[in-house]
Order: sequence, then C-alpha cells, then structure tokens
Amino acid sequence: MTPKQQRSRSGGMTEARRRAAIAASYLELAEVAAAQDGPAVNTSIGNAVLAGIAAGDAICLAAIGERYAGQDHNAAADFLERVDPALGRRLRSLVGLKSAAHYGDSILTTTDRTAALRHTTALTEDAKRRTT
Repeated sequence: MTPKQQRSRSGGMTEARRRAAIAASYLELAEVAAAQDGPAVNTSIGNAVLAGIAAGDAICLAAIGERYAGQDHNAAADFLERVDPALGRRLRSLVGLKSAAHYGDSILTTTDRTAALRHTTALTEDAKRRTT
C-alpha cells in the first residue's frame, strides 16, 4: 500500500521562526483568557489550538524543511508525527477541541482548557527550542 500523500509547503528556518513567533503570540492570548471562566474557556482553548497548529508548522519546517498545507488539521497532526510522534499526538488532541472551541455553542470545561494549555505549551516550547 502506498503511503497517504499530504499537501505540503516548503520553507526554511526563516519561516519556522515566524511560525514559532506566531505560536508564542497565540499562546500568550490563550494564557490571558485562561484567567477567566465562562465563555473565556472557549477563547483560551481556541487560541491554544491556533498556537499548537503554528507550533507544529514551525517544528516541521525546522526539522524537515516543509509543513502541512491543507485544511485538515488531523492531517497536520499526521504530518507532525513524521517528525515527532509524541508531539503529533499532542497536536491531534488539540485539534480535537477546535470545532467545539471555535464553532460550538457550549462552554468547554476547565479540564479541557488545562489539557489544551499543557499540549500547546509543550508544542510551543519545542518550536522555540528548534528555531533559536
């Protein structure tokens, strides 16, 4: 069986550093929103998801010179798993919260927020380590 083809975009350390900086900025917003409950839980998680996606891009760019370029964020997690399986699983956990955080009409739990921030922090720290 042939491996699944994935759309990708090539880039180097300049692009990796930019994506890492974007990840850090989204994480900062997620942490600010984490100081509140209610709807801010979704805001925090939503920004954590965006941070994780950007960090995953930075990690892939730094490691293999390309990143996932499609709309399927689960496929982005598959792409990251090629570089680091544990980080790919972290991104998959985050993107599992994306629809509910961004488009849902229910408030997510503080447990979801804690997990999202933990995954995003790990991804963002790895992106920073690989790009500095």
